[in-house]
Amino acid sequence: MTTVKTGSCACGEFNYEVSGDPMGLAVCHCTACKKRTGSAFGMGCFFPKENLKLQGEYKEYTRIADSERSVTHRFCTNCGTTIMWTAQAMPNGIAVAGGSFDDPNWITPPFHAWGSKALPWFQFPEGVNVFAENPNKKVVLKQE
Repeated sequence: MTTVKTGSCACGEFNYEVSGDPMGLAVCHCTACKKRTGSAFGMGCFFPKENLKLQGEYKEYTRIADSERSVTHRFCTNCGTTIMWTAQAMPNGIAVAGGSFDDPNWITPPFHAWGSKALPWFQFPEGVNVFAENPNKKVVLKQE
C-alpha cells in the first residue's frame, strides 16, 4: 500500500498530497534557505514530481541558490507560506517544506548541507553527516 502524506500552508488554502517515499531528505543552512523560512535553516523532503497533487492557488518565485543554480519556490497567494520548490539540480523532483506536513514526525534527515553557514549556536544532531556546502562537493565538516 502506498503511503500518502498531506500538508498545507499556514492558512490552509494551498494544500497537497504526496505519495510514496521521498527520494531524499535534507536540512540546509544556506543563506537563501534561512531567508525563505525566516529561521535558522530549511528542511526539504524530495519526491518525484508525479507523486504530488496540489489544490489551491499559488505563486512562483525563481532565485539563484548558493550553488549558482536556479530554484523556483511555490507559495500561497493568501498567507505567503512557501510550501515547495523545484531545483535545476533535481529536474524530476520537487521539494516539499518539512514543516508544512500535517504530521512531520516521520522526517529524519540523514545530513545537513551548507553546514559552513550554520548559525554559531546551532548544534548538529548526533549521527548525521554535515557537509560544508553542497553534498555533491563531498567536503564534510562532521561525519558519523
